Amino acid sequence: MKSTLVWDWPIRISHWLIVLLFTGLIITGKSEGDYIQYHFYMGYSLSAVIIARVLYGFYGSYYARFSQFIKGPKVAFRFAKSLLTGRPKHYLGHNPVGALMVVVLLAALSVQWGTGLFSSDQIFWYGPFNSLVSEELASQLASIHHFLPNVLLGLVAIHVLAVLYHELCLKERLIEAMIHGRKKSAFVTSVSVKTPRWGVIFSLLMGLSWLAALWLIPV
Repeated sequence: MKSTLVWDWPIRISHWLIVLLFTGLIITGKSEGDYIQYHFYMGYSLSAVIIARVLYGFYGSYYARFSQFIKGPKVAFRFAKSLLTGRPKHYLGHNPVGALMVVVLLAALSVQWGTGLFSSDQIFWYGPFNSLVSEELASQLASIHHFLPNVLLGLVAIHVLAVLYHELCLKERLIEAMIHGRKKSAFVTSVSVKTPRWGVIFSLLMGLSWLAALWLIPV
C-alpha cells in the first residue's frame, strides 16, 4: 500500500477550524449563559473560514477542487448503493456521496452565518446588517438562524457516522488522513498534490478581508 498526499495543509486547517468554530457556536448559541458576544465573533470567524475554503475549492490543490470531486446525482446514487454491498469503488479524494455532504454542509453553514448577520438578541447586540432589512424580514431570518442548527447537527451526525463506517467497515483511515493529509492506496496515481501559492494567498486574503470588514462594523 502506497501512502499518497491527498489533503494539503489548507484543507486540513480549514476543516478543523470549521469543526472547532461550529462546536463553539452551538455551545454559545444554545447555552443559557450570556455568550452572545463570543457567538457573534465566532460566527464572523466561521464565515471567513468558509469563504476561504470555497475559494480554495476553485483555486486550490487537486483534491480540494470542486471540479475534481463533485459528481452528478446518478454517480452519487450508484455509489450509495455500492456502499450497501460493502464493496464500493475506491476514491482517493472525496467519494460522490462524501462530496455531496461537503457541498450541503458548506451551503447550510453559509445560510447559518449569513442569517446571523441580520439577527439580534433584541437587547444589546445587533448583527452588522440588521439595520439594512425590515423588522419583519429580520425576524424571518432570525427564525431560520435559530432552527437551522438542529438540521446542521443532524447533518454532522450523518457525516460522523459515515466516517465511522469507512473507518470500521471499509478500513479507510479518514480521520488520520485529515490529520496528516495522507491516504494509503493500492492504486497507482499520477497526481502529485501541490499547494498552489497564489491559490492560498488569494483565498486567505479574501477570507481575512471579509473578517476585517465585519470586525469594523459596530454590533
